[in-house]
Amino acid sequence: MSITQIRKHYDCICPRCGRKLLSNSFVKEGDVAIVAFAALIFLFISIIEPFMSISAMGTGAAMSLNSIVSILNKQWGLLLYVFLFFTFFAPVSVLSIIVFIGGFRFKSNIFLAKFYQFNHGMCMVDVFVLGIVVSLIKLTALADVTFYVGFYTTFIFSVLMIWCCLKFNPSVLWEKIKTQSNLELIAGKSAMSQYYKVCHECGYVFKANHDVDLCPRCQSKVSFRRKNCISKSLALLLSALILYLPSNLYPVMYTEFIGSNTGSNIIEGVIAMWQMNSYFVSFVILLASIFIPAFKICSMLFILYATKYSKIVVNKRVSMLYRFVLFIGRWSLIDVYVVIIMSSIVKIGNLLDIEPGFAIICFCSVVIITVFSAEAFDERLIWNKE
Repeated sequence: MSITQIRKHYDCICPRCGRKLLSNSFVKEGDVAIVAFAALIFLFISIIEPFMSISAMGTGAAMSLNSIVSILNKQWGLLLYVFLFFTFFAPVSVLSIIVFIGGFRFKSNIFLAKFYQFNHGMCMVDVFVLGIVVSLIKLTALADVTFYVGFYTTFIFSVLMIWCCLKFNPSVLWEKIKTQSNLELIAGKSAMSQYYKVCHECGYVFKANHDVDLCPRCQSKVSFRRKNCISKSLALLLSALILYLPSNLYPVMYTEFIGSNTGSNIIEGVIAMWQMNSYFVSFVILLASIFIPAFKICSMLFILYATKYSKIVVNKRVSMLYRFVLFIGRWSLIDVYVVIIMSSIVKIGNLLDIEPGFAIICFCSVVIITVFSAEAFDERLIWNKE
């Protein structure tokens, strides 16, 4: 059965790992472009309109997305760059490309497809929205919260953005550049044993002529397996492990209340939320900020060790573990967004003020490094012995 024939089936089962291979739903590119344009409009409204305000003890403070930029620029520039890239630059780039490609029929090229693929994976709007929810639960325990137009348009934008990312994945652009040719592959045998390669950039499958070939579609250098990927992934993991300790020991935020300045780390924040009966918030922060980073590091160390020394007994389970690590990697940024939002809005006169601490920079670095560590690993090595 050829690759083209396989793609015509909606539900195919991989003969090796047993996963369902679901084809993309057929949605017209023009329809996705219209939704993407609407998302850009809602994002523009969210930027210029007030977001929300809080009031306590007769004083109050308002927040907009513009205020986040100005406040972070004064305190922590790195947090500003992270916030702008994951929640503004990457989403706007993705939506703009969808509008031009799907709406105006612009011709795709290799650079544009690679640019879109990178930004498509870096969109963290869904994580930002969950960070807003956690922040709101925290804020309601401190003061009265009032919502404005910017809050509702941000929520609508996030829903439209997620829908566009699901319906217009990078493979759409790659297929416009060069469609996958028909390949006669024998089911149950690895592509490497049949002298075929799959490009790690665009997913194009082609016949191998040398140890390192150029992909016919994106011109990337392609080998049968990523070279030194275990060493690269391990080096990034060790860096994340070094930063993980100060991210949990040092304060992630400082709270100044009537002249008294106190710092709290992640664990102290979880305990404080639990004592305030905010069980949901304490559970989310504990899960996203403590357990998930530790789970990712331990899981990747186990995968690297088992792959390197051929200790894998059930390939399917190890592969599922790796896929799960890839999926949960981004959600640890919730605590970063919570600190950003809290430090941007909680500035009530001379009574109450919240500022980010040094640990949030370390924690943000841990999240990003572990994501890159998982991406650097070649999952095909798990199945090499079959």
